[in-house]
Amino acid sequence: MTLLEVLVALALSALVLAGLYSSMNTVFATDRALDDRLRGVMSYVRLSNLFQSDLRTMIGLPSMQNTIFGTEISFKSTHSLYANSSFPVMVTYFVDKVDGEKYLYREESEEKRGVSLRIRLLEKVGELKFLSPSEEGWKEQFVGKDVVRMEYVYGGKKWIITGGRLL
Repeated sequence: MTLLEVLVALALSALVLAGLYSSMNTVFATDRALDDRLRGVMSYVRLSNLFQSDLRTMIGLPSMQNTIFGTEISFKSTHSLYANSSFPVMVTYFVDKVDGEKYLYREESEEKRGVSLRIRLLEKVGELKFLSPSEEGWKEQFVGKDVVRMEYVYGGKKWIITGGRLL
């Protein structure tokens, strides 16, 4: 084998290895992106199930108010996570800032029994809005309807959950 043949073989090996590195790098980058997207989707599914369960068992109508971190919604519901049963509690969804990061919370309380439960649902949440339907579309002010839409930003993407009371 001559020196020229060895150099050609090394050059071809380097090209094959560079192509292999490039394709493996693409596979790993795609895997990371899919993991991030899946994390967002799974968070959406969990939050959607919880929010819709709360709204389905809502007693009366919700109240909304604007805070410095977005809209906050409160309503009475018989979906108590604390009691793990059909127990009437006041449920509030809101965003609060802790250590410079914004988190989405669900809080339930009941004064007579001293129930108070605060659950951190999502971290690094962007804008949070609660909307209600009207003739012109979805509005940020409450218009006395049993249906509520939650819009929030998580992972750089906008997510929407809509739910309402059963009959």
